[in-house]
Amino acid sequence: MMRALSLPGCACRGAFQFAVMARLAEAGERFDLVAGASSGSICGAVTVAGLSVDGPAMWRSMAKTPVTSLRYLRGERSIFGMSHILRGALERYCPEENLHHTDAELLVATTRALPFARGSFDAFLRRRRGDATPPGAPPGLVVHSNRTRRDMHSVIVASCYIPVIYARPTWLDGELHVDGGAADNTLIDALVNRGAEDITVVTPYPEGVVARTIFAPERPPEVPSHVRLRLIYPERPLSQRRFDFAPGPMEEALNMPHRIRIIEATVRREAPPTDTTPSSSASSAP
Repeated sequence: MMRALSLPGCACRGAFQFAVMARLAEAGERFDLVAGASSGSICGAVTVAGLSVDGPAMWRSMAKTPVTSLRYLRGERSIFGMSHILRGALERYCPEENLHHTDAELLVATTRALPFARGSFDAFLRRRRGDATPPGAPPGLVVHSNRTRRDMHSVIVASCYIPVIYARPTWLDGELHVDGGAADNTLIDALVNRGAEDITVVTPYPEGVVARTIFAPERPPEVPSHVRLRLIYPERPLSQRRFDFAPGPMEEALNMPHRIRIIEATVRREAPPTDTTPSSSASSAP
């Protein structure tokens, strides 16, 4: 059975994902496919590189670095330095060479800016006319694999790119790319299409809900009936906001115990939630 991991983008609340993945790594868990969008792609990279135990330290180092500073003007042509901060953290904690020839395949979502803008405008016009949205992949979605790319740091920065705070636009293959969560924040469809039958979703939102895109409300994730779904989420709602770099809420997220809810395949019977703590989470792994 192919085991897959979905790490949805959640901005600063990614601290919770880093903490959970460090616990799962200590428990010996492994995945065949790891998918991440936006901030989730950073955690995904650390996971496939086998460096999850160092993930919380990486997150703390990024959070401690000022997002705005005059020192960024020379390299970023802006006082905002998130691109510089992220690239520096990747180079220090997760070097590019560690992302190739990995046991698990890494999938990262980015969004091609122009097709997404056109598709969003067309969807707006269809809604005005009362037309149904046609099926298919979200406009502009690109799913990159570390099996075929050798510039994963650039892909991850592109997946996280938000105008202004990331200063310089991100270009891949001659096209402007923006936050992967704009097109697909979970990549669950991509995982299922690649044959995943057991999917774990790590989300910082209560009861295991996720935002399908960064513009959508949080809802329970959906998978085909043949797929076993495991949701990992905080024991209590996090006080940390989406763009909250304050040390107190960040440490709360990094130390928050998690809960697990399993929805079995085929029968779709839902198992009762399981309480876990950072020190005893190994016992909760299947």
